[in-house]
Amino acid sequence: MADVLARAGHWLASIFLTLSAVCLVAIMCLTVVEVIGRYAFNAPIFGRQDLAQILLALAIFFAFPVVTLRGEQIDVDLLDSVFSVRAAFWRDRLIALMMSGSLLTMGYWLFARAEKFQSRGITTELLFLPKYPLIYAIATVVTATGLLLAVATATKMFKGVQT
Repeated sequence: MADVLARAGHWLASIFLTLSAVCLVAIMCLTVVEVIGRYAFNAPIFGRQDLAQILLALAIFFAFPVVTLRGEQIDVDLLDSVFSVRAAFWRDRLIALMMSGSLLTMGYWLFARAEKFQSRGITTELLFLPKYPLIYAIATVVTATGLLLAVATATKMFKGVQT
């Protein structure tokens, strides 16, 4: 069962990282085409800023769960020498659970924000694209990351207690 979950997690991480990379390549292509259009043909792409902002947000939040679950965030280890191995194990699990709670709180707040944007009809500045689908997508990813982090942390805690 654990092997199946590991393969599913690896497959899901590959999909998220691929989507993030596609968004980054799209930003790059959009920028190149816009610069060529502006300087060679005096015809910039209208709304490039709106599209680039949306693609950048998607690129960041598609990579977010993978970075979080792999523990690849930037961390500062100023106090690592103070904790024993056992205390460091429980410290890390406590921090992960606090992160999970924070992510779930942010997800709740983002869902509420998306509902507000939807009810008010808030759009992007140039293309007048509705913003709420993007915020719903971000809220979903943040909430899923919080849940996955809680499950992964609980699993590590259970394995740590048994050994």
